[in-house]
Amino acid sequence: MKDICIIIPAFKKNAIIPDQLVKNLAGETLIQRAISLSKEILDGKDIYIITDSQEISLIAERNNVNFKYDSKLNVNPTEILKNLEYIFDFYSKKYKSFFLYRANAPLLNAKIINDAISYFKKNSEMTIVSVKKEERRLFKADKGDLNMLFIDGKNSFFEEVNAFQISKFVLLKNKQAKMLPYILPSDIAIEINGYQSWWICEKLLNRKKIVFNVIGSLTVGMGHIYRSLSLAHDITNHEIVFVCDDTHQMVVDKIALKDYKVLSCQKAKITDFIIGLEPDLVINDTLNTTKSDILKLKTKGIKIVNFEDLGSGSKHSDYTINELYDLPIMKGTNYLWGHDYFFLRDEFKEAKPHDIIDPVKSVLISFGGTDQNNLSKIILDLILPVCEEKDIKIFIVCGAGYIYKEELLQQVSNQQYRNIELVFESGAISKIMEKTQIAISSNGRTVYELADMNIPSIIISQHERETTHKFACLENGFINMGIFKNDITNNEIIYNFKKLINDESFRILLFQNIKKYNFRFNKSKVLNTILSLIEK
Repeated sequence: MKDICIIIPAFKKNAIIPDQLVKNLAGETLIQRAISLSKEILDGKDIYIITDSQEISLIAERNNVNFKYDSKLNVNPTEILKNLEYIFDFYSKKYKSFFLYRANAPLLNAKIINDAISYFKKNSEMTIVSVKKEERRLFKADKGDLNMLFIDGKNSFFEEVNAFQISKFVLLKNKQAKMLPYILPSDIAIEINGYQSWWICEKLLNRKKIVFNVIGSLTVGMGHIYRSLSLAHDITNHEIVFVCDDTHQMVVDKIALKDYKVLSCQKAKITDFIIGLEPDLVINDTLNTTKSDILKLKTKGIKIVNFEDLGSGSKHSDYTINELYDLPIMKGTNYLWGHDYFFLRDEFKEAKPHDIIDPVKSVLISFGGTDQNNLSKIILDLILPVCEEKDIKIFIVCGAGYIYKEELLQQVSNQQYRNIELVFESGAISKIMEKTQIAISSNGRTVYELADMNIPSIIISQHERETTHKFACLENGFINMGIFKNDITNNEIIYNFKKLINDESFRILLFQNIKKYNFRFNKSKVLNTILSLIEK
């Protein structure tokens, strides 16, 4: 006697949606989907379809699985075991147990089914029933009053999902079985009981898996995280997973706050780790990639998009988007260069750019999410006497990775000049930019945010890589001072800062140069380009 068989009831009568079992759902009929999945679990000779449809019996025959066809069958979907007891009695002569599989639960997968069967084998004197866990506040119509709305907490309960039941035939025959719930994941536990659930299942089945491979540290800053999060926020039709190597805990902490799934592994194993997730698309925001890593992903049929990548792997991606480099550095048709591909963070959607040149009443100091060289403190020391003399308010914005917070707080508290405001989270920088007429910033993504807000600025590079970003120039409304060089740069900063404040005609020139830029429509263009790789 064999251990277990799969029985698939497939009745056209009483279907909620006409012909739902032979109607295409995401390119495949429900019955074909159920047969194909069953054949991943058992051999076709251990799969049985019971149907009142000649069309379904033909599908079963062509798939080399057993079927019992009887056009007169009229089965109540809620009483299948009772109505088909005589048929089950026949199968019990060959098998000890059965897996009753409903084709109207199309999100089931082989991993879930195998796990459920293993669970049954450990609890073989029970009947396993698929359920989902619900947490709700339930009210009876004839009981309770308004005060119940103010009670904290929800009740947890299990609701049966008509996906599967597993039991021994002898337990069914003797009507002795006790029920044991098998809890399905919430994104799997959907049965088709109408057009709305059909639409939901089709959406989920068409969903692709997108892996964001990102970095974030004191050395490379937080810009890669912010860019990837900004993209992820606008991708609603696909599954999103973030991946980083275990040296970038800052990434984990930041993204976890946004409720995305975040996974990490050893740096040397990250490519194999990503392959194991079986993604349809990988978005690398990790700076330079290697040819070997990209080709390893490509051989698995994975689509690849890289950001800010000058490595050997950049030419082998489907797209490499280098928006911070206005002039092409490398040759290849897959490269997308320049500010036409720069997109703003979501907080800038409703921000109001400056439309006239006002006297300088405030200045913004911002050196990215980490400011590893603590330029915020250095610049504050340099411009403080001028700001105090002119009564110019100083806004200093530091990101989540800024490690000199206590030092800067102490410096500000020791000043007699009180017109200084510190902000230690860059999620509200657009609001501050609306208030400031000039800025001093590093040569990263903030430059483009300043350009979009029409703010003439002094730009100082944090490291050599930033010096390759050529957008910040006089022709675009910026004073680019290159890498900070202590005393030499100190004098130049003071000179240029005073010039910005006092020379209105110069400031107007920069304002006119910067005013031509608007990056607010670029995000949809970039997203459409990326998603075209996995959406037809």
